[in-house]
Amino acid sequence: MEIDIKALNALIPVFDFVGIVAFALSGVFEGMKRRIDPVGVFIVAFSTAFGGGLLRDILIDRRPFYWIDHELYVVACFIICFLAPYIYRFFQKRKSAHAWYIFADAIGLGIFCISGTSLSLAAGVPWLSSVIIGCITGVFGGLMRDVFLNQMPGVVADRQPYAVVGFIGCWFYILLLELKVSVDISLWLGMFFIVALRMACVIFKWRISYFVKEEARSQTEK
Repeated sequence: MEIDIKALNALIPVFDFVGIVAFALSGVFEGMKRRIDPVGVFIVAFSTAFGGGLLRDILIDRRPFYWIDHELYVVACFIICFLAPYIYRFFQKRKSAHAWYIFADAIGLGIFCISGTSLSLAAGVPWLSSVIIGCITGVFGGLMRDVFLNQMPGVVADRQPYAVVGFIGCWFYILLLELKVSVDISLWLGMFFIVALRMACVIFKWRISYFVKEEARSQTEK
């Protein structure tokens, strides 16, 4: 599989910026909900926004690290955290903070799964390994957020498909590339596919059937 490296390098900064803002907002929503101090809010937002990308860069030996090479993204994270009380209050008044947290998290998941897969493929990593790195990129920031907030990481505790959604979406992205769809269109279609699938899981309350069966069995035994 050949990827247009120039097109990818031109698109990824814009693509990742949207994901960084989305994940930073999800960190802000959760941090404010837990009433942690401003420094804590920044740590949570920063780790959510850049944690997955940092691990991705380590795995594919990419230097300098993405957040170091794009300092303006860190500045954007600072600004979001500075405005955190106003952002949270705005959505809380409309009783939509949790809904926007879920949506922002889905956007971050979609963007970082696809960008992680793209950069891995461009670095010559095989398909399966690229998909795994893409999934790690998408879920690791949220995992760090949950760990810092002292709660069970959603990636291992959420009975609604999460990492599975990213895994499927990464393969969908590879399929688009194999069908000779341009890199820019494939990036956005792959991201929208993951976001739509994740939100469908939330809206329609889809669950991983294994856990549903186990829960039903335990209730029967009681």
